[in-house]
Amino acid sequence: AHLVNQQIAHEILALQLLALLLERPTDDSVEVAVNLMKEVGHLLGEVSPQGLVAIFDRFRSILHEGEIDKRVQYMIEGLFLVRKRDFEEFPTVLPELDLVDNDEQITHEPYLDMDLELKPELDYFQFDPKYEQNEEKYTMIRHEILGSDSEGEGGAMFESDGDDEDDEEAAAKAAAAAKPVQ
Repeated sequence: AHLVNQQIAHEILALQLLALLLERPTDDSVEVAVNLMKEVGHLLGEVSPQGLVAIFDRFRSILHEGEIDKRVQYMIEGLFLVRKRDFEEFPTVLPELDLVDNDEQITHEPYLDMDLELKPELDYFQFDPKYEQNEEKYTMIRHEILGSDSEGEGGAMFESDGDDEDDEEAAAKAAAAAKPVQ
């Protein structure tokens, strides 16, 4: 749902998933479909209102059939209330997560029945004999694109600052001080 909301994946994928989940409804598949619809419903209402109506018609028919558990039926009824309030509790994209301009976004269009090009060579680790050189090139490119202050934002997150030994010594001293003397 969030891939669709962020427009990384096309909304057709969400509609296909919902149709697949509701094709032969079980308690679990309907529950997943309800939760997916809550998250992606606002966007579908904007970009594909006919698709939204078709999915809600399917929810309505499942509800009238009465073959699913009461708990799941109440979930569907709750979904209709969420729709009536125009998905106001489930915004498409939170403002603090809206980081990419619309003209710079790339929306991928995967479909459930799409033939994918498999790359089994990517399933295995391949040793890079020039790892250090490649890392230096990557660091230079990253600084060129993001600027030199990007190191503090996320680049140093996985790097050690050399204080691990000091931290371990301090933790050992604290543990020793906390032990009762016998």
